[in-house]
Amino acid sequence: MKKIFILIIVSVLGLSNISFAKQEFIDSMSTINDDLRRYFPRWKVCEPDLQYQIYQAFVLLGVDKSLLDMQDVEVLASPKGPKDKYYEILLLSCGDASLNARQIDSQIKTIGSNLSGRKKYDRRHKGKKKPGLRDYCYVEIPPEIPVKADQGAAIRDYLQPTNVNQALTLSMFDQSLKIGDTGYWIHSKIGNDEIGYPYWNAGESKFLLKKPLYDNDDTETKESFPYLINLSLGGAYQISSGIDPTGVFAWISERRLNSNPNGKLIAGLDVHMPFHPEFGIHFNLEMPLSNLAEETIFPQDYASYTNNRLWSFSDSDDARKKLTLGDTSLAIVPVLNTSGQVTLFYNLWLNKRRAENYFRFDLGLSYVEVNEYLMYTEQLYRDAKDGEIGDDDGKVKAGRGPTTISNKGISGLEMYKPDEMVDWLYAKVEYRNQAVYPFSVSMQISNQILLTRAYVPLFGTWLFLEAKYSTPLRDALPFEVENFFMISPVLRITI
Repeated sequence: MKKIFILIIVSVLGLSNISFAKQEFIDSMSTINDDLRRYFPRWKVCEPDLQYQIYQAFVLLGVDKSLLDMQDVEVLASPKGPKDKYYEILLLSCGDASLNARQIDSQIKTIGSNLSGRKKYDRRHKGKKKPGLRDYCYVEIPPEIPVKADQGAAIRDYLQPTNVNQALTLSMFDQSLKIGDTGYWIHSKIGNDEIGYPYWNAGESKFLLKKPLYDNDDTETKESFPYLINLSLGGAYQISSGIDPTGVFAWISERRLNSNPNGKLIAGLDVHMPFHPEFGIHFNLEMPLSNLAEETIFPQDYASYTNNRLWSFSDSDDARKKLTLGDTSLAIVPVLNTSGQVTLFYNLWLNKRRAENYFRFDLGLSYVEVNEYLMYTEQLYRDAKDGEIGDDDGKVKAGRGPTTISNKGISGLEMYKPDEMVDWLYAKVEYRNQAVYPFSVSMQISNQILLTRAYVPLFGTWLFLEAKYSTPLRDALPFEVENFFMISPVLRITI
């Protein structure tokens, strides 16, 4: 149907009183509306030798080298009918420069014949090649992929684009909503990737409001960096999911860490340097709203582990209540408290005019604090009645009280925080390709934990598949998962 639709348009244009000649129509393809051009056959050339030949041909024709990109060669062709043996090349682009059909035929006819499938490109293949078979590396561009203008948008986050009016991204890891052209974003996410605990490994979920504080007035960099200062404010709350490794999520590692039950305050700040907005500094702080010393809990909502430690208690009454369960049966509850980062970052596009290859580098310090609490169920006592034999104080057991976590007057509990310089290190590098099939890979080291992330498109530019993997680079702590892996679909909607 698409081919018929295109052929009808071509026919109508040919019969109109504008009286386009066939060659004139072909030569004008570079100015035809993108909504029409996207339905013509398009493909990316990924054959290195052919890319180099095309690049050199443009240079020899006197094209400014600053406009060329050897990694960005795209072909636009006319629809191929059922009896056609090869394509007719309408437009050949290398970076920001293009040649139309007439120029291709007169200036680089051999390359054009190779691209169209009219002639054999790879002479290593023996035998006679059938016309119409493109024997070089290429990637088809489906119609749902926009024409180049949007592919080259110099944005810092493809899943949270700043060059659209509205944006919505939904996945199991996080959800983001852009509120019109106000510059405001609403974020909701599970986990704490900044310290290497993705999804429910951190035992917490976050909600954030990101708002701009200072506009960027530089016309050259405003598209990529609309604001020079951005503030993030929000909070984190405890989640009880991810303890029982059964059911639908049985393939995901069980959770061993808990967030502070009193909630946390989150504040972040991104400052871009006015003289060079690609460079900046990032601050992030996540701090409990109150100190946790003792808390009554529902034990099924908390991850815990046991350890054959020798416990001692400064208060004799507490000792009598807790030791009734026995030393080695007391469970330890690890709680994630304060964390934060201070990092320098740099955004790099290999060619900002055709910003398909993007890198981001982060380097700085990271802090994380995890405290252990003892979990016990208090033994209740009452005065012995007539005929009952009580203890030395005349008391008898009267059932169990509430379950409590506490570190008051208890020795033997650990507090985990950075001890060595390598514990403080935060380093991250991200690469994104925003060409035909937008994808991204990143690697982060924080808290001596390696965290990798990647996403690839499934359908067009609206449905992706995202994966995260983390593992400690040292011996895993009692509350850490040695190998965490999870995948999630990602829905991306932009207006």
